Amino acid sequence: MKYSSISAMLACMAIVSCKATSHDSDYSVDATFEEGNNGMTAYIVNYDNGEKIDSVLVADNHARFSGVADSVVLSRLLLGNQRVATFVLEPGNITVDSGKVSENTPMNLLLAKFINEADSLDMLYNNAASDSARNAVNEAYGQLLEHYAATYHETPVGYMAFLQAAYEYDADALAAKLKQYPSYARYTRVDNLVKAKQREKATAPGCRYADFTINGDSSVSLSDYVRPGYYTLVDFWASWCGPCRREMPVIKELYEKYNSRGLNVVGVAVWDKREDSEKAVKQLDLPWSQILDAQTVPTDLYGISGIPHIMLIDPEGTIVARGMQGDSLRKVVANAMATYVFPTTTGEQVATIQD
Repeated sequence: MKYSSISAMLACMAIVSCKATSHDSDYSVDATFEEGNNGMTAYIVNYDNGEKIDSVLVADNHARFSGVADSVVLSRLLLGNQRVATFVLEPGNITVDSGKVSENTPMNLLLAKFINEADSLDMLYNNAASDSARNAVNEAYGQLLEHYAATYHETPVGYMAFLQAAYEYDADALAAKLKQYPSYARYTRVDNLVKAKQREKATAPGCRYADFTINGDSSVSLSDYVRPGYYTLVDFWASWCGPCRREMPVIKELYEKYNSRGLNVVGVAVWDKREDSEKAVKQLDLPWSQILDAQTVPTDLYGISGIPHIMLIDPEGTIVARGMQGDSLRKVVANAMATYVFPTTTGEQVATIQD
């Protein structure tokens, strides 16, 4: 039987999400891997909380899972610790080949549709020729997420869309959305995001910056680089983050234009290996100070859920703005420096120190 509409799929999903008592609720997942992975352990884990649902050894380049689907769950397939695919674990026969998930079960068909639409917008964003074009794509992406979150709010696909949209909400907007769609409040990631947004609100523009210390071979704190008499631009980034790398020329432009007039820049490498960050600093020829190997310490403190995240702190230690990129970053810095008289008594240049 072919489903004539998404509504028919959801009707089917509503039936199979009940406690399973028959073969109609059995699942099988057949994942194909490249040569050389035999003997490794493959896992199906809950996308939301990371709990292991099933595990098997890879044999003959396949991992074959089977069981009873007590509920329909957004899941990840892992090979060891490596992420292979995201799919919905539900009744039926599911295959994963080279990371591609079959579309022959209701929720996986809906998930593929959502991902394809999102990927199309992502391609448009990456090929956009201007900030205004990228902003238009961002708006379309937000509308896509809102549509899926609202239309499919009782499904794993709706949850994925809601979670992606929620990263852009402030604390108050997220609370309002959860009142509108209370089913999303049960998810672990959403609960963690609510807490992060509360921390973000506590470090919003107008608040004093929150200091943090990274303990390694030597301890280093953000306050070591927030220098009296300077505006300080803080860039939270990672070597593997494409958007972070694309933003570096903008930060370089601002550094070269305003450093001698009182703009200090400090990079904070998060969610990254120290050696990868060090390599990227050399590759990108970044002339400003860096705090390396910060991991989740600053992002937890500031409620940062995505990078790059750029913050401007004034000479008194008050956060002027955060979350800017591109032209909006240029505008914020230009407005701050236009009215700022840099004290000549603090006139030494900021040293480039790699900590």
